Amino acid sequence: MARQIHPAMMIHISRDGDQFGPYSPEQVQEYLAAGQLLPTDMAWYEGAADWVPVTQVAGGATAMPAAGVACSNCGAAMDADQVICLGCGQNLDEPKLTEAEAAAAVAEAMKHKPLEIPPPYTYEDETADRSGAVNSIGWALVTACLLPVFGGTEWNIDWMNFWKLPDWQMMFDILAPGILGIVCIVLATASHGRARGVTLLVLMLIIFGTGLADDKVGTMNLQVPLDTTPSVSDAPASANENGPEEVVDADEVAPGVPKATSEKKDLNIFYDKLGLKPADHPLLVTLFMLGWVGVVFAAKSRLYRPDSKVAWIAGMIGGVFMILFWLMPSGGGMMLTTMTGALGSDLFLGIGLLLMFLLTVGAAVCCFINTRRLRPSMMKKYSNLGITFMVAGVMLSLVPAWGKVMYDETKAHHTKAKERFDAVKKSLPKAYIGTQTAQNEAKLAKVEKPTNAVINSVCGWMLTGVKYLAWIGGLLIVLPLALVEILCGLREPDSAEFI
Repeated sequence: MARQIHPAMMIHISRDGDQFGPYSPEQVQEYLAAGQLLPTDMAWYEGAADWVPVTQVAGGATAMPAAGVACSNCGAAMDADQVICLGCGQNLDEPKLTEAEAAAAVAEAMKHKPLEIPPPYTYEDETADRSGAVNSIGWALVTACLLPVFGGTEWNIDWMNFWKLPDWQMMFDILAPGILGIVCIVLATASHGRARGVTLLVLMLIIFGTGLADDKVGTMNLQVPLDTTPSVSDAPASANENGPEEVVDADEVAPGVPKATSEKKDLNIFYDKLGLKPADHPLLVTLFMLGWVGVVFAAKSRLYRPDSKVAWIAGMIGGVFMILFWLMPSGGGMMLTTMTGALGSDLFLGIGLLLMFLLTVGAAVCCFINTRRLRPSMMKKYSNLGITFMVAGVMLSLVPAWGKVMYDETKAHHTKAKERFDAVKKSLPKAYIGTQTAQNEAKLAKVEKPTNAVINSVCGWMLTGVKYLAWIGGLLIVLPLALVEILCGLREPDSAEFI
């Protein structure tokens, strides 16, 4: 029912809790016709008992023309020949929907409505996070290039003897990741978005393409100094066992104690000690790479673009490939049966594979449940979990097995060093004067002390493990990061006030 109000009465307007006005009835009618006021706005004037729809007070004397009608849905005034309400879109020729039918219509419309999710990061946070990831991987690759490799007796830094390496493939394996790391560090601040992503993608395609073209590229073989010193018990009998006045063999540090020797051999000491042979399982390597790239790329992309359908599909596909990696028969059987078998025969390897299984499958599950219409906070949570599980599944799974390698090699090195040190010490004559004491100490200095052997071995094998983990992990993660940069592109700043 339209309300009669005095033409001089001033009307107050309320919309979403905010109040405007007061306006004259003529102004209200003008604003309503122009669309500045909505039929859903509420109005109040002095003497009114409560707020009423603005359409009931518009026009001064009446809000509805004498020959007009009112919308059955919102109450807005309409012409007699008007069929569709301009205020709410209600078609008067159609029956009014019940509340249940209206709710169902809204739900159906929401399914087809374009997904608009606010990004969980501000422009500054997203830019810093993406650049920080590229910078960290760059330093990991450079560190892997600089760290030495250890083989049991001494350390070898390949990049210092770069031009003495036996073939160009080994040079490429050392040089390419180092250059890629430097490029990542530079691009972290010098470029952003698709330009950075395309540059990294091209470099990765060159590295992988060269590896596909030549089997020796990508093996990550290095010149490792392996210990070839025979133990004291295996050494031939010395000719000077009858007394210290006899001449000692130049290759011996004491009677029956041969001089320590080593021999450089071209091999991937990391794979060799862990018993890994990726080249023998091309199907498993392919499935793992597809699963790795799909999961990491999808999880990282949805941190920045949670509404991306491409990232969502990539996550689903990556999760499927990661499950297939564990269930696909290859060579001696499935990876799942290899894991269960290792738990009985080699506990440390079995624990590592079990960690890898739980974490990588957990990452795949995070991709499966991270649907497109999930709450943004939950999207961010599952994306972070997926990335963490996937990276940890590769890195942490190798820690128990490599810890076993460190323990075994250190124990063997300590046993041999103690045997040699005790043999030299036993062969020394009793010192009566300072000169003899100095001579004995000089002979003992020629052999490694057992304590020093433990320290040298632990540090050497640990740094070798860090070198290969940074080397392999860095190369693995550059490709999905490049795809993330290409998909997300260059985001516009949140405010035009900053340059």
